[in-house]
Amino acid sequence: MRIIKSNGLPDHSTGQFPGRGNPNTIGPQHYEFRMPLKPVANSTFAKPRHQPVGVAVNGVVFDPGTAEFWNNDPQSGWHMEAIGGPRNLGLDQNHAHVQPSGAYHYHGLPTGLIAQLGANADRMLLIGWAADGFPIYNVSAHEKANDSSSPLLPMKSSYRLKSGQRPAGTSGPGGAYDGSYTEDYEYVAGLGDLDEANGRTGVTPEHPEGTYYYVATETFPCLLRMFKGTPDPSFARRGPGGRQGPGGGMRRPPGGPGGFGPPPDGPPPG
Repeated sequence: MRIIKSNGLPDHSTGQFPGRGNPNTIGPQHYEFRMPLKPVANSTFAKPRHQPVGVAVNGVVFDPGTAEFWNNDPQSGWHMEAIGGPRNLGLDQNHAHVQPSGAYHYHGLPTGLIAQLGANADRMLLIGWAADGFPIYNVSAHEKANDSSSPLLPMKSSYRLKSGQRPAGTSGPGGAYDGSYTEDYEYVAGLGDLDEANGRTGVTPEHPEGTYYYVATETFPCLLRMFKGTPDPSFARRGPGGRQGPGGGMRRPPGGPGGFGPPPDGPPPG
């Protein structure tokens, strides 16, 4: 197993928190994540329950989903996007913000981390690991997935905006599919370089023999929204009455409310 313990504090500059759209202050966490060193790819993708999908090499979590919904109704089936969504969630220059618990987390490309790691054009850049153990890389990967001598190119996701109008009235928010909601997008196999989980199989600097890996992209979904492998229970988030998985997972600092860790994003207090 790979075990990562972290206080979740970013080691690069951030936006101002509290700030416009986000009233929370960054604070230390008590994370302990576990994942297999030799993850196994499954035949089907698994959708995460509302939880972090991975952890960056600096110990900050990747958590692309939100807890904002059309009409503030979780049963509506319309999930607001943090990047470009209809509600200002106060994302900073790193496509990140802060949960009420003080947990700083990335919703998209962690630009400050990437700059700090010295991203350049001559190598793939490992930026973290997914909850299932597979690695996560920055935008660029080899043009030919299994040829490390082929040039590095920015990878394109295989998602696009749907055409037409969303359902209106009691069925949906109406208006054109413009990326405000997760459901505005559709996956089209072969449209880009990556699969439905924003990943592919190929060689990487850390895995010259080849591996499945995820890619963080500039466009939706930005970060993985599905797992190719089986996520470790340590990434689960427990709510009231929930059951904690093994490994400690996302634990709050001593003295905090019970549960696995930071609650999901929610609307700022009125």
